[in-house]
Amino acid sequence: MNNKGEIVVKSSTKNLAIIRDYLEKELNKDGIGQSISNQIILAVDEACTNIIKHTYKFEDKYDIKLNFQKLPEKFVINIKYEGVPFNPNDVEAPNMKEYFAKYKVGGLGIPLIKTFMSKIEYSRIKPNTNSLTLIKELS
Repeated sequence: MNNKGEIVVKSSTKNLAIIRDYLEKELNKDGIGQSISNQIILAVDEACTNIIKHTYKFEDKYDIKLNFQKLPEKFVINIKYEGVPFNPNDVEAPNMKEYFAKYKVGGLGIPLIKTFMSKIEYSRIKPNTNSLTLIKELS
């Protein structure tokens, strides 16, 4: 099985629901269980939220392109967007005792993505394009 899907949305938080709904339909179509589907959807939602918030500063004029691919033993999501380089693999997990002691809010998106996904790949393509690939092993 090698099912593919693609969606392009503008960089607005109101489009996160469109991404989640589209991804849920793709995952259901591919027969992926609810628990795994929820993890993938949440990880993609967090990644796109970070792009909208940190790269685009909530400006809704930019495109975020998502490609989904179901392979025999994994589900792969590639997110392409323009902007400053940012590799989530370079972000260290926060000290949770300090985090809660200081009543912090936010900053857990990347650790959450790393927890739910099997692998995160980042590369810079062209002069101004970021490629973020989230991989979830299914076996």
